[in-house]
This record gives sequence, C-alpha cells and structure tokens, in this order.
Amino acid sequence: MNLIERVIGKKVVYAGNYLSTEQHTVILPDGRRAIRDIVRPPDAVAVVPIDEDGLIHLVRQYRSAIRRAIYEIPAGLIDPGERPAATARRECEEEIGLRPRKLIKLCKFYSAVGFSTGSIQLFMAQGLTAGRRAHSDATEFLEVRAIPFEQAVRWVLTNRIVDAKSILGILWARQRLEPETPKDRRRTVRSEPDRTDRPSRRR
Repeated sequence: MNLIERVIGKKVVYAGNYLSTEQHTVILPDGRRAIRDIVRPPDAVAVVPIDEDGLIHLVRQYRSAIRRAIYEIPAGLIDPGERPAATARRECEEEIGLRPRKLIKLCKFYSAVGFSTGSIQLFMAQGLTAGRRAHSDATEFLEVRAIPFEQAVRWVLTNRIVDAKSILGILWARQRLEPETPKDRRRTVRSEPDRTDRPSRRR
C-alpha cells in the first residue's frame, strides 16, 4: 500500500526564536485532502552521565508547560554546524560541571512524530572529570543531584521520572551496562519462533 502523503501547500503559522509551526495541506493516499499541523523545534542531544562510582548525575528544574519541577538527564540544543558529540560534552559541562572523556551513542529518536520534526540524540557519558559550570542561559535555574544508577532506574519504573528523553536514556544505558551473555542470546533465539515473552533471569 502506498502510504505517502503529498504536500501541496504550506503556510507558516508562527515563527519564534525557539520553534516554528506550519500548516500543511496534503493529498492522502486515497486522493482526499487533509490538513497537518507541523512543529519545527531545533534538534537536540541528551546525556546519561555516569561516574566511576556508578552514580548518575541528574538535573532538577521547573518546567512551565507542566507546572512541575522534575528530574532529567542533561540536555541541550545543537548549535548550527555543531557536532552532536560536541553538544553533549558542552551540555554536561554547563549543567553538571563535569566533562566526559568517553561518549557512547545510544540512539536517535523523534519526540512526537505525529506533529513534530524534532529529534534527540542520546549519549552515555563516562570518565567524568571536573570542568567549568558556566550557564549561557541566564533564565535557567538548575539543581544537580547524583544518585546510584539503579535508583534512577527505579525512579523510571515507578514514574518518579516522567521526562521522555530521561526515561529512554536511562533504560538504554541500563542495557549497555548489562550486556547479554552468550547463554542469554541462545535463549532469546530459541524463544523467537513461538513469539512468547519470557522474563530474563537476573544476574
């Protein structure tokens, strides 16, 4: 089936410093017309910083959209022409005062594919060393807190952490920190034909 929607018209509804919104007129696969509202924010990175003691460094800040102060992993916008890894190092240093010697790319995802073009690249940061903490945004107020990584996982699973990029980053990092053994992989392959889901044994 052809699922492509052909854009036949665009109108900029709003253009601000941070994002813009557009209204697209499209032709659906069955020939009918429809309207799509598209939001264009800048792309960003987010970082899961874990130190040699197994602590993850989180930031807590107030989010006006949901009227709550929440815990998140460090994150920021990619400057024009900047490599995502450079953004990740810069944001770590600016938000938590630590600079990573090693970055591991976890994934790239789109936050809200139904209406937004914005993507976020996730990294895990290790080998944290003292850096400068110099915020370039005078309107941003942050608290930094370091907790055991497994505690952060529990906060995700109990819905104490509600930020999407932080949930995804912590769970991805957990997978990278606990790689499958050859025995686990053999068990996974054997279980695939019948499509049953079986809980893996904890090590």
